[in-house]
Amino acid sequence: NFAPDVIVNSGVAGGLSDSLSICDAVVAESMVQHDMDTSPLGDPKGLLSGINRVELPADPALNAAFERAAAALGIPALRGRVASGDQFIASEEQRKFIRETFGAACCEMEGGSIAQVAYVNQVPFVILRAISDKADDSAEMDYPTFEAIAAHRCAAVTAAMAKKLAN
Repeated sequence: NFAPDVIVNSGVAGGLSDSLSICDAVVAESMVQHDMDTSPLGDPKGLLSGINRVELPADPALNAAFERAAAALGIPALRGRVASGDQFIASEEQRKFIRETFGAACCEMEGGSIAQVAYVNQVPFVILRAISDKADDSAEMDYPTFEAIAAHRCAAVTAAMAKKLAN
């Protein structure tokens, strides 16, 4: 019923890269689903059955526009792989597995399905994540405080990106 020109998704993620701080942003260069595992059948971890891919690439032009918008707003942003899965990551063992297996900068719970639908339907996508925590048991900021900051930053970057693309 719908035919979007692009799909933009923003939200929060747990940081896996030591170079990320709370409230920094990650622009997904690609998405992986860290908890997809048919490796007992001989597949690589993360392989998405039916499309035979582990990594789903985001749109480079949209990524560049998001990075420029974040930079113009003074928001630290890193382009990197984002891992998605249906679980909260809260241990160093989980962080290390996802970081080493997939090379992911952060992990979250929604972007993988969005990327898969966009990929299958050949719709360019971009995913922006604000780092909410370090995907471990530490808590540097209470969530309501972080949530307000993250929502504002994601909205500001998205609005700036849309404005630049419209011009």
